[in-house]
Amino acid sequence: MKDKPNYYAVIPANVRYDKELRANEKLLFGEISALTDSKGECFASNNYFASLYEVVPSAISRWIKDLEKKKYIEIEYIREDKEIKQRKIKIIGIHKCEQGYSQKVKGNKEEEYKEINKESNIFELVEKNIGRSISPIEYEVINKWDYDPKVIELAIRESILNNAKTIKYMDRVLFNWEQNGIKTEEDAKRYIEEFSNKVKPKKKKETKVENYYKEL
Repeated sequence: MKDKPNYYAVIPANVRYDKELRANEKLLFGEISALTDSKGECFASNNYFASLYEVVPSAISRWIKDLEKKKYIEIEYIREDKEIKQRKIKIIGIHKCEQGYSQKVKGNKEEEYKEINKESNIFELVEKNIGRSISPIEYEVINKWDYDPKVIELAIRESILNNAKTIKYMDRVLFNWEQNGIKTEEDAKRYIEEFSNKVKPKKKKETKVENYYKEL
């Protein structure tokens, strides 16, 4: 085990906003991440964590089981013959939320919008695209988005592609769509396409002008 933990602890969004986890379990996940080596493995014992958080080892055992049950960590025991010599905790929550992101190319321009896998949530998607953790106030704003998840994803995408990496802008997009009767993913895609066609600058062509006057 490391003598000293890393300066930073990492608690990804899918762990932070998991309502089935206790607050201390989320903190424990962060502590495990701070104690991991380059392979993402931690060898700290229950007694070490118990001393750190001033609780009994059995409480740590319960927290670890809950994290394992949620598949945020994996436990492996190192044995000699039949005796357990050491326990290895491997964090998978951090890597899990990073997998599935991709970048698309639209024309010759590389889009900044990053998709996310199906197991992740809207909070993760927002954080990944704005490049930082959301604040408690921003969390409350997002938590009130009572829209189809696919519609929310499209609103986030539109915000990012318009260089507006703010939750306020995303919220305005969703409000505007609601006012225009946008309820489904198909509605949103149709609206985006129509809006895009409206704002595209039209090239003036002499042929069009000539035809116009001929019709008059």
